[in-house]
Amino acid sequence: MRHILKTCVAIAAFAVAVLTPASAQPIAIINAELHLAGSANNPRTIQNGSLVIDNGRIVSVGANVVAPANAQVIDAKGQPVTPGLFAPVSGVGLVEISLNSEATERSADDDFPLSAALDAEDALNTDSSIIAISRTAGLTRAYVAPTTGGKLFGGCGTVIDFSGSADPVTKSCVGQSVSLGFSGSTVAGGTKTGMMSLFRIYLEEATVYAKDPAEYRYMAAASDLSQADLKALMPFVRGEKPMFVEVHSAPDIRRLIKLQDDLGLELVLVGASEAWRVATELARADIPVIINPTDNLPRRFETMAATLENAARLEAAGVTVSFFDDDVHNVRLLPQLAGNAVANGMSHQGALAAITLNSAKILGLENQLGTLQAGKIADIVVWDGDPLELSTRPVSVIINGKVMSLENRQTVLARRYRELSRGDKPHAYRGE
Repeated sequence: MRHILKTCVAIAAFAVAVLTPASAQPIAIINAELHLAGSANNPRTIQNGSLVIDNGRIVSVGANVVAPANAQVIDAKGQPVTPGLFAPVSGVGLVEISLNSEATERSADDDFPLSAALDAEDALNTDSSIIAISRTAGLTRAYVAPTTGGKLFGGCGTVIDFSGSADPVTKSCVGQSVSLGFSGSTVAGGTKTGMMSLFRIYLEEATVYAKDPAEYRYMAAASDLSQADLKALMPFVRGEKPMFVEVHSAPDIRRLIKLQDDLGLELVLVGASEAWRVATELARADIPVIINPTDNLPRRFETMAATLENAARLEAAGVTVSFFDDDVHNVRLLPQLAGNAVANGMSHQGALAAITLNSAKILGLENQLGTLQAGKIADIVVWDGDPLELSTRPVSVIINGKVMSLENRQTVLARRYRELSRGDKPHAYRGE
């Protein structure tokens, strides 16, 4: 028994030695084209700059920064260095195989009694292969959010890092998923009048419950929200946390702007195909939008005015814009989405901010992430060219101040089956 215990202790010690760095060695990135990812009107690009990381944070950045003598040096060779890419909405860690119900945790069945009380963190799969694949494309963080399914509310989302850690959570229960527009009307009598009435009733009930849960018991409830749902909605009806509302048409967006003004909500619009039509109103109301800038097809009547210039027009109006692709496996395509936005009139710096700083702003993390700035968490990507070009790839990805492996399931399979000659054993058993 003692021998077994000693062996277990030795194995545990070895695991700790592997997982824990032997020393907190600083990292210096030199000879870099530093894209600090500020706002579009203050791009702040530094040529031939350097950046130093220590204890997981950026400690200095600029043109005259000197690397510490004991630093691990990464020579960018004049290529771009940006903040890590940040997906503002995704299903990474909730969906592994879309057509397999066991591997899909993003929404509950329509007849399940809870909605707003659900929390993505409870189902997060930290072993998802999509995390490593996305990291290889420069993704370092994501807001992982449930979808609503057959309800108006879907539950809380959480921000995670893509380090591969067993505990990747950066910020818990950040926002509440809400589905309005056509998708919301389908679960509220088939009309938008029913949807908006039901949504207001939900908010009113949650407001009463937030003021006095005991008093709520005497209220003639018109909705089917459970008390767990009402409790979960408390910080959202108080405007303390944002509701991420899927909506598309300009008239629906105008109704939400008024609702935010009337009730003191904090809203983030998701989808927003026709947001450009109400860009001035959105900027005045300080409501950010998360769009797919390649969305230009009228898939439904509520998206008739979809255009590839949505991002550029929103940027021109001063709206905070971020990008997403609702296909879980395509979260790695953020640079491609940003590149398409630039091709259709958005500024390069604005597009870069849309996949870095603006995501951090929307999720209340702009003081920690989103720019190359002293004191911020060191999520950094070194690229081999313009990060918004299709042919560009990350050379080095750093998350929480640690250099990450760029190996993933796809790179391993590509290496294994690159050479297809016959052998004594199948390729999977040749130690490759």
